[in-house]
Amino acid sequence: MLIYALPMLSLLLVLMAMLTCFRFIISRQGAYWLLPCLISFIFTVENFNTIMELSNSPEGYNPHSFNAIAPLLVALMWYMMIIGFHYALRYKVDINKYRNENRKNRTEAKYIEKLERRRQMKEFRLYQQNTANAHEKPSIYTSNGGKDWSDLFSD
Repeated sequence: MLIYALPMLSLLLVLMAMLTCFRFIISRQGAYWLLPCLISFIFTVENFNTIMELSNSPEGYNPHSFNAIAPLLVALMWYMMIIGFHYALRYKVDINKYRNENRKNRTEAKYIEKLERRRQMKEFRLYQQNTANAHEKPSIYTSNGGKDWSDLFSD
């Protein structure tokens, strides 16, 4: 059972590297992660083939030789390279600040335009109501029984 430990551990590390690459493909720097994902897939297939060969004929496999430890060392170094590459990209490939600021300014301008449009429509409705009712006399002047408006103030 010990002879399966090193190949399984190397397969686990390479699978973790491949899944990490898949996760970073979805990020902003997705194009940078296509090649590492492909390399991780190749390492995964090779380690899986090693485990399949080992399951078919375990008598020719020596777990204490360098050939048994080498895939584990390669997988460990590859996973560390993936992590290092992630941190290097995180600090060197910035967010496109111009595009983000432009988007924020556009959104703010659309919001202010919407508020201004609402205010103008409200003022226009008030103006239309005032001009529509401008030709009518106010009711205080028409309901006095035919008197002149200055007669309302005389006692």
